[in-house]
Amino acid sequence: MKFNFNLTNFFLNLLVLFAAIIIIFPIFWIFLMSLKSSAQVMEWPPVFIFEPTLDNYKVLFDMSVAGSSNYGTIRINFFEPILNSVIISGGAVIVSLIIGIPAGYILARSSFKFKEDIGFFILGFRFAPLILVIIPMFYLFTILGIKDTYFGMIWVYQVITLPMIIWLTRVYVEDIPIELEEAAFVEGASVLLVISKIILPLLRPGLVGASLLVFLIAWHNFALGLLLASKKAPVTVALLKLLNPGINFYPVMACGLVISMIVPILLIFLGQKHFVKGLTFGAVK
Repeated sequence: MKFNFNLTNFFLNLLVLFAAIIIIFPIFWIFLMSLKSSAQVMEWPPVFIFEPTLDNYKVLFDMSVAGSSNYGTIRINFFEPILNSVIISGGAVIVSLIIGIPAGYILARSSFKFKEDIGFFILGFRFAPLILVIIPMFYLFTILGIKDTYFGMIWVYQVITLPMIIWLTRVYVEDIPIELEEAAFVEGASVLLVISKIILPLLRPGLVGASLLVFLIAWHNFALGLLLASKKAPVTVALLKLLNPGINFYPVMACGLVISMIVPILLIFLGQKHFVKGLTFGAVK
């Protein structure tokens, strides 16, 4: 039996393993912190073998009673910001799909003046500093009375979700042969019928992947929720509020980070097939 040893492949595999450890270790360390007591978190050198505790999770979800944890009678109720993030991020994706699919289709199939300029202008919102939007939005939302509401947050999140949906939809539609639509038009089909019966079924894998990607972007947004919401603050802002001066809340913060990662990880795990298709849709013609 002949054994072939490729030194290049060996070092490449070693490099991939090293990169994976670098990426996974912070997540593993946060999980360990969530199971430690406040004293164990501050120990040096760090402790890897210890008796785990669920006290931090009880405090995080408002299930602790006085004297049963290191934090006494503190109540956090982390369910509320998680629900806020689900409603805001999910609502933002739904609104973006309703508006973005027709807009992306028009950019892909129509020919009009300044079409490319309009397309890049829309995409530019995705990369523009959010500070350009937050200050005028804060003033506008206060006047309209929609500051710190689900309605206001869902609409302001369109700044980061809608451009991605429009641009990705345009790319996906351009990858679909236009002859399919022309044949349907010859048979007398309307534009609405062509979109609903031909375009949308073909776009489904790409749109599912795009929706997952946009949801993750919205879920991890911090700046918009910090300045435009308090009671309706998303989970990213709620984690910041756990940084109380004078109180070692690091284990509870670690619990919050672990919980906040569960929803995105579940979505990626359940939709990984569509996620990969969505990312590669249109890459090969």
